[in-house]
Amino acid sequence: MRSILTPDDLRKGDLVTPGWYPLELVEYSEEPVGKEAKNQGSVNCIFNFKVFDGEFKGVSPRTQYNEAALGYGKSLWAALKIPFDKVKGYELSTELFKSYAANKAKVKGYIRRGKSDRGKDFNELVEFMPIDATPGETAKT
Repeated sequence: MRSILTPDDLRKGDLVTPGWYPLELVEYSEEPVGKEAKNQGSVNCIFNFKVFDGEFKGVSPRTQYNEAALGYGKSLWAALKIPFDKVKGYELSTELFKSYAANKAKVKGYIRRGKSDRGKDFNELVEFMPIDATPGETAKT
């Protein structure tokens, strides 16, 4: 095996100080839920971001939502400015999410320190707002 790890590669997993960060959506992917899960047959929607400015530029947090519980992503949908209909709600799809990733959609994300089930610290994305919003404001739907 041979590998070249660029400085950008090495930066991806750095732990950041908890707070709001400017993020761009760099990749969207899906994976089926494992056989051990309650919601077999559903899909995990995975959003990979990258901090694009500041001291932690290059750090790459991610978040995921299961298609059976996409309501938990409401602050991300609002931050991405996905159209919201007061009667119908959000119309979400694989194609929509991939188009936002292809266009490197920008948002602000709040990152706190999470801990995996194996005890490893990670950057946990817990809230989003539009890139042009100021912390303290909330995304409106």
